Amino acid sequence: MRFPRLPLVGLCSLVWATALVAQPAGPPSVIPHSVWQAKPPLGIPADAARRNKKAGDSLSFRELTVTVLQTLVDSSGEKPVDVARVRLATNGASEERVVREGSAFNWRGFHRAVVAIYGPGELGAGLVALEVATIASLPATIANASIAGGADMRLRIPHAISHVTLHHTGDSKPLTRADDPAQRLRNLQSWGASDRNWWDVPYHFLLDLDGRVFEGRDWHFQGETNTTYDPGGHFLISMIGNYDVQEPSVGQLEAIADLMAWALKANNLPIDRIGGHYNYAETGCPGKYLRRYLEDGTLRRMVQQRLNAR
Repeated sequence: MRFPRLPLVGLCSLVWATALVAQPAGPPSVIPHSVWQAKPPLGIPADAARRNKKAGDSLSFRELTVTVLQTLVDSSGEKPVDVARVRLATNGASEERVVREGSAFNWRGFHRAVVAIYGPGELGAGLVALEVATIASLPATIANASIAGGADMRLRIPHAISHVTLHHTGDSKPLTRADDPAQRLRNLQSWGASDRNWWDVPYHFLLDLDGRVFEGRDWHFQGETNTTYDPGGHFLISMIGNYDVQEPSVGQLEAIADLMAWALKANNLPIDRIGGHYNYAETGCPGKYLRRYLEDGTLRRMVQQRLNAR
């Protein structure tokens, strides 16, 4: 589903008072994925789940529970390899296995992939990226694979939206007028594929300095995270840049509110389903300068006024 192409509302020249004035119904116009992308999205739709888990945590999916018992380094070969000891359990049956990073196998109707095991010094250190799916929902090339593979073998996980969640990309440098936001997105897409095995950018929509909205991954499929929270059900809106060091403009807040209001309306959700990444994980995302507008109620008031006008 694509948003209708309507004109952007909210300009940086507006004074703060107008930020609380309800705007016309409808979402902001969206710059399609095909306009900015370096490559089309990858991924294969499947009945599946993907989560980052630390030792002692479990991933439950359908009748299967996978528990990460321990992460280790196997130094018996030519090169050290990260491994995880896991317990599999379903319908009264259970089994423990030691599995290598990047491996995949089938067990009692389920396909399981150890996409990554993040070690010391890596983003997500101590976490194991697990992907499980029903074998019946997979094409033979995936179902019979003994390797987890890269971004091209990742699964698109359908979900129903239950939350509208604000992020920032958290770049090392803030987004400036000299930067090309489309290039930032291409960089994020390439990095996500090569370093995190993501089939597309992790967010559903991303905003630049002018509040222009870029289409990210298809919002009917679950997004991604480098933390332990479950992005399933979250409509992910991300500000391009680092909002621990840069402040949002009025125009950006207007665009966020427009998009949040549309997402709530389209998914029949109450206003209290608006939140930030930090509400669901140990993180400062979306940055201190955006958090203030979530915590002081500004964004909720702006969104509510938009909903009242529809």
